[in-house]
Amino acid sequence: MKIKRFNRTIYSEKGLKATAAAYKSIAEIRILISPTYADVLFTNCKYDEERTVCEFENYLIAVENS
Repeated sequence: MKIKRFNRTIYSEKGLKATAAAYKSIAEIRILISPTYADVLFTNCKYDEERTVCEFENYLIAVENS
């Protein structure tokens, strides 16, 4: 299991959920939302956990910028 924390002033809940939906075939993803942070838990990753988290973040950045 891997956990990545995202700052909510930068990343929206909508963007996080859209990215998690796009990655549902790659990993089991659970998002825990608080007022200032979102903790994203990655389990059962199809590929290397570290790489999956990095690619998730890259995809999220693209989603937030579109």
